[in-house]
Amino acid sequence: MAGCNTPLTWYQVVGYREVAMDTTCGTYQTDVYGSQRQRLCHDCESKARKQFPQGWKCYPGDTCVHGVYVGGVEFDYMCHICEGGG
Repeated sequence: MAGCNTPLTWYQVVGYREVAMDTTCGTYQTDVYGSQRQRLCHDCESKARKQFPQGWKCYPGDTCVHGVYVGGVEFDYMCHICEGGG
């Protein structure tokens, strides 16, 4: 999912305070814990949740329908069930 480039703000907790992070919809940003995630505006996230009801870790589509993480910012993995292994 590419995102619509709408400006948005997301928040992360650093110590005991929330820090506002400004970005645009569709960009990837890493939080203070080293987790990278594609930031999406409310409308794009709603569309992604309909298209990928199983959820995701880094970006919509990186988790298969069985809930197995199959891709992200590093290695691509495969789901044994999706690949026909039962």
